[in-house]
Amino acid sequence: MMMGSQAKFLRCFSRAEPQTLSFAIFTGCFLISTALLVLSAGYFVSFPSLGSWLSPHAAPPLPRAQVNDTNNQNVELSRKPLCDTTSNRRADICDMEGDIRIQASSSSIFFVTSSIRNTTELQESWKIKPHPRKGDHAALSRVTEMSVGYLSTEEDLPKCDVNSTVPAIIFATGGYMGNFFHEVTDLIIPLYISSHKFNGEVQFLISEMLPWWMTKYEILLKNLSHYEIINFNNDTMVRCYPRVIVGIAFHKDMGIDPARSGGVTMFDFGRFIRSSYSLERDTAIQLGADRDKRPRLLIIARSRTRRFTNIHDIARMVEWEGFEPVVAEIKKNQSLAEFARIVNSCDAILGVHGAGLTNLIFLPTNAVVIQVVPLGGLEMFCYSDYGVPTLDMKMKYLQYSISIMESSLVDRYGIADPVVINPKSVLAQNEGWRNWTSIYFFNQDVKLDVGRFSSFLIHARELLRQ
Repeated sequence: MMMGSQAKFLRCFSRAEPQTLSFAIFTGCFLISTALLVLSAGYFVSFPSLGSWLSPHAAPPLPRAQVNDTNNQNVELSRKPLCDTTSNRRADICDMEGDIRIQASSSSIFFVTSSIRNTTELQESWKIKPHPRKGDHAALSRVTEMSVGYLSTEEDLPKCDVNSTVPAIIFATGGYMGNFFHEVTDLIIPLYISSHKFNGEVQFLISEMLPWWMTKYEILLKNLSHYEIINFNNDTMVRCYPRVIVGIAFHKDMGIDPARSGGVTMFDFGRFIRSSYSLERDTAIQLGADRDKRPRLLIIARSRTRRFTNIHDIARMVEWEGFEPVVAEIKKNQSLAEFARIVNSCDAILGVHGAGLTNLIFLPTNAVVIQVVPLGGLEMFCYSDYGVPTLDMKMKYLQYSISIMESSLVDRYGIADPVVINPKSVLAQNEGWRNWTSIYFFNQDVKLDVGRFSSFLIHARELLRQ
């Protein structure tokens, strides 16, 4: 937990009053002269630690001559490209307005124009995989590459089979679908960022459309678009739109940057989720002075890796500390809407780091999220994935790091093994990342020390009083 308050201190200085007006004038002139001399000498205080941090992150300023040349360039040469492939580390985005024609059979999107200045611009094109995992070759290997470019009105244009008056957004599923965290952070949140501003007046064209994914998220898709969803890979029509966006915006894992979204936040996303699924509770229980109320606490029961091996002991301890325990994990044939209602009925959620905690998006405002961090030095990683989104959605967050004896790795490797006492050493080995994830993510379970953990439940109840 990174909580606390900062005290503000005021330091008072006293000044002796000059005895005469002339002495005051003399003193003032002396100080001003000294300051001017210092400035003219270029004297400054150096902060090497700040400078060393900035140097690899900040681009150097343009030389003055280069700035002047840039400002004097011909306007015709500064036309905004159709696609932005440089500003976002995770997503390439093409945003076009005008006469846009989509020929899915050739995976092509054409911007038709009569105002091309030169043949070089006419030949300019982009290859786009519209899934926000740019640079992840494994994820994108299952995503169709699309071509975006110009067509002149003087050419033989593909004839429109379907004309639309609303914009279109093209994106692909693929990637790591099947993992709830990636379904939400890679697709649902970016799709919300990209489409909410159209208030349903937008059509989706989906590449690599997965039937089960469409069923799972049907409610959300219908709330973001009021139009038929087009299967891009099977479409034989030439579709024409006044505006087309290829790709969906990615800001950060499980998050939205309000500065890039027109002020929209994760709190707004949470309200959208609750509204879409008609969830009853917008706000968690407020205990106040009533100690007889029993908030509901959902314990995520993972069935494979990073399981709680003593979940029944945990449930009894949760009840002892004044909560109503609810042990659940979404079943294979259970609808997301049904599980969302279970989550929304709770005031707190407890789980080991993993996709199950993504269900926090269904919780009411002011609920408490308790993330259990397994062995492996995962604290900042876990906080970034679920702590930051929790706070952004105006909920309360607690983070519990297990001790060595609470990890199943002790039984497998022994208490003195570097795997247990020095996880960083695993990363330093050959194929360190692969070994590290295999050990700490896929081959570790947790036996929670209920005595050690009980103070977190007391704290959670206190948070629900606020």
